[in-house]
Amino acid sequence: MRTLATVTRTGVLAAGVGALLFTGVAGGTAVAAPQAQPAKLTVKEYRSWLMNNDDLAASQKVLKAFDKLPAAKQRKFVDYLQNRAVTKAFALSFAGGVTRGNSKEVKYNNDVRFSGVVKGSNKVGTGGRNVSLTFTATERVYNIPVLTQQVAFTYTIKNGIKSPKVKRSVVNLNRAFVVKPVKNSVSGKNTVTATVTWNLAPQYKSAGQTSLVKKQAITSFNAQKLGARLSNA
Repeated sequence: MRTLATVTRTGVLAAGVGALLFTGVAGGTAVAAPQAQPAKLTVKEYRSWLMNNDDLAASQKVLKAFDKLPAAKQRKFVDYLQNRAVTKAFALSFAGGVTRGNSKEVKYNNDVRFSGVVKGSNKVGTGGRNVSLTFTATERVYNIPVLTQQVAFTYTIKNGIKSPKVKRSVVNLNRAFVVKPVKNSVSGKNTVTATVTWNLAPQYKSAGQTSLVKKQAITSFNAQKLGARLSNA
């Protein structure tokens, strides 16, 4: 899974629709003007993007699976990617035990599913009790992963909560949106929540004119129980 640095780089490369053109003005100065947003993502463009994506290993796996789909399903697959309602519906909420973890799958329809997995540990170390939780949320179309967001949260219990750390990563194979993490936060004492805010910027008119914002959170209840939630902000 990509690190934040790679994600940022990929987001820039993937946002080819936002590339700059230069136009001359008085005095010979050149100023940057954004390209118009394309109307719609096509099967041809999606295949080309996958073949040139910065995350080559992940994109090649998706391309291989995509090429096995019948032409009608390929068109439908690309339509799902740029369907804002589908992206907005990508949400999860479930609970479990820290050491046992948990998982959940939500069926959007027969073609699209959202899944979440949380894994955790609670161990005594030299510096106190160390708690670790990882929440992975994935959107799949025809069982092909098109977006995976992960939040990892660790902290130590010793006379209170010590050294809370939040890491985030994303694998985005949806050409219709650029997905970037914009904020980490940790709140609470005995009940501790780590939250990552994600910004999903549409790259085509078909996907909408404004960004979608989502929050992905893990909550640890006294290091025994957990809650996991992906929601629209």
